[in-house]
Amino acid sequence: MNRVLTATYHAVYPDAVEGDDLVLLTAPLASTAEVEALFSAGVIDIESALPTALHSLGMSAHDIEGALKRRLQADAAGTDTKLLEAQTASRIGDADVALKAAQTAKTEQEALVTREMIAKTKADTAKVKHDAAAPYPSASAGASSSSASKK
Repeated sequence: MNRVLTATYHAVYPDAVEGDDLVLLTAPLASTAEVEALFSAGVIDIESALPTALHSLGMSAHDIEGALKRRLQADAAGTDTKLLEAQTASRIGDADVALKAAQTAKTEQEALVTREMIAKTKADTAKVKHDAAAPYPSASAGASSSSASKK
């Protein structure tokens, strides 16, 4: 299947770099929560869980291979993966707080702009109502009445 995909890709894009291969990856699990539950229960190991979870997040095969290699190296070196997980969770939490603060600031700015637009619309409406209630004489009507009184 992968050879057919690659051949088709190179036929459609003749200027494609030689060595570019298309690989069909499927995600039988719908979410990372399912993968996490299976991993936490001991049903699957890290070598199965990590690629599946990262694939479901949309990472490329190259990125997944790199992440798995780094994790296996960390395990082999005796790195405290729980500490790494805690640090990652902390960074994710900090990023989430920063994102929410930015979203709040954006929403406040949008609300301010909306209030300004409402005030302008009210002012425009009041002007239109005023002009409709007491129309000003046109310049041409004033000129003809003044010339008629001179006769």
